[in-house]
Amino acid sequence: MVCIFPKDESTDFLLPLYEKICSLGYDGFHVDTNENINPVLDAMRKAKKIVFLGHGTSHSLMGTPLKGKTTEIINKDNVTLLTDKQLLLLSCNSSEFCEAYSLSQSISFGMMPTCMEDVYSMIDFDANFPMLEQSDIDIYNKALVGSLSLAFELSSMSDIENLYSMVRLCVNVEITNCLIQRNSPKFRDVADLLQDLKNDCVLKL
Repeated sequence: MVCIFPKDESTDFLLPLYEKICSLGYDGFHVDTNENINPVLDAMRKAKKIVFLGHGTSHSLMGTPLKGKTTEIINKDNVTLLTDKQLLLLSCNSSEFCEAYSLSQSISFGMMPTCMEDVYSMIDFDANFPMLEQSDIDIYNKALVGSLSLAFELSSMSDIENLYSMVRLCVNVEITNCLIQRNSPKFRDVADLLQDLKNDCVLKL
């Protein structure tokens, strides 16, 4: 079991989740993938269960940025490293990634606005997307990390269907907390985004 978490300042908020997963017996790789890619790929090749935390697209999983530009660690050329494995891919558009490459036994996600750049991109795509503040994103990110951390504590990838159910249940808890605590003037918008997180979470058997 491995947890791959490329170093990237924009995903530092996921560190508590990474630490929780590693505490449950996963071998962790929180490295600069531009300098240490071979151990990461070797670990993925040997593992039966893989958790990926980071950025992604519909056709790739991203590594550590290089001189401000994105890099890929998994794409069409080496995606076979993920075949016949149990996967949880916490990256934007990983559901499309799994669909594109027919990756079964996977839990994947849609678009997750975890930084202001994501918010601006979503507004460009959809004029009705709410104009959130950084404080709203911080609440969303904390809820994302909290729900996944609790899900892993309550379940495991040994039963990927149960883990999927726990993820959805724990996101529901965070939605309820958001609506009750009202920690932001835009708490309803944050709750809606958490609902999208749950709805876009896909289990592929």
